[in-house]
Amino acid sequence: MKKIFSLLLVCMMLFITSCNQTPPNETTTGSSQNQEKPEDGLPQDIIIKNGVSDFIDMPSRILFEYTVPEGEQYTFYYSKVDGKAYVYCFDPLCDHSGGKCLANLMDLEHLSVFEFRNMFFIHDRFYTANQRGQIFSFAFDGSDVKTEYGKNSFTVDEFNEYSLYWSPNFRVYDKYIYIPVDADENGNPRTLRFNTETKEMEDLTERSGNSISPHFFYNGKIYGRDAKLRTWIKADLDLKEMTPIEAQPTTNQFYGSVFFDCAYERIDSKTKKYLGLESYNMKTGETKIITNEMLGLEEANQCIVASVDETYIYFYQYKKVLLGERETHWGVQPISKYNEGKLYRVKHDGTECTLIYDNPNFEFNSREAVICGNQIILEGSEYSVEADGYVVCTSSGMQIGTMGEDGKIEKFKPIELVY
Repeated sequence: MKKIFSLLLVCMMLFITSCNQTPPNETTTGSSQNQEKPEDGLPQDIIIKNGVSDFIDMPSRILFEYTVPEGEQYTFYYSKVDGKAYVYCFDPLCDHSGGKCLANLMDLEHLSVFEFRNMFFIHDRFYTANQRGQIFSFAFDGSDVKTEYGKNSFTVDEFNEYSLYWSPNFRVYDKYIYIPVDADENGNPRTLRFNTETKEMEDLTERSGNSISPHFFYNGKIYGRDAKLRTWIKADLDLKEMTPIEAQPTTNQFYGSVFFDCAYERIDSKTKKYLGLESYNMKTGETKIITNEMLGLEEANQCIVASVDETYIYFYQYKKVLLGERETHWGVQPISKYNEGKLYRVKHDGTECTLIYDNPNFEFNSREAVICGNQIILEGSEYSVEADGYVVCTSSGMQIGTMGEDGKIEKFKPIELVY
């Protein structure tokens, strides 16, 4: 009996530690927050699943696109278990070409346009939509590609005709993909909704007479702009009731029911006075300003909110800094970066603002980061300025930093890529 038990235990360990196998199903974590569910089962708090995210954050991995030194652009996933980034393919014999895997879906013959930013994970399958009226889905491991809606292929004329058929501002809520159409055959805006369970495409405008350009969802309601008047409205999920409202936040940084963004005062049509950070609570309707004085910042530059977790806001300041010069095709050119290489974090209430990373030779290249435990992942570059003033880029791409107990990061390192 003991031998049988030992054999079963060994088999279980082999199964758990196996790699390059089809991964288990997962559920996306939204903005790394817990979504409460009311009696009707619909997710609550702020939901933004649109096409502007650089990452898809899932329980065991983080997906992102990256161009490798050889010039190929692949979909990678960062493993939260071992801290490496693997090309999104689970076949060790695959060369990631010819549309064989999720790593390089642009090669699929019938998928005319694939954009990572329009890829969504809904009920254990990935979905992607494009402006040519196509919706595709595939399994978690990138296999089993299915045409869910639209044409499988286009002639050259059709390819051009359908190029702007749908607006790229898709939104996903629960099992639905909301699809804005800027102008139908009669020049009127429409709102479509695709049900990923029934595979039914619904014309919400035909049913209700209303259309919306959705920005986000909150507590089972759509917040966006009236497709005709461009004024802000709140609507039910079927667009039967449309209520005019004040302008809402358009940032993608939020936690629970609270949006976070840069705070500024408009001086004129071209000039802003930057005040610090601000938060807007959807639940209470209250706006709070975290001033530069509260943050301990001497210069009033634009704050870029890179990420938000349960406790902290992570941000850096936009500031053009001259590094040196570099030889180019047009001769010697000045080289600048657009931030000082300083990353801050502050609690949601504006207290305990801390400079957690300070490297004058580092530049944050994206407006988005992912917090994964005590690690932060973002896109950045590090430079070296030679004695003659010439600038050399020593590393560039997806970087990872580990926060110590005090929250500070000693160094950002390029993520190890396995492909």
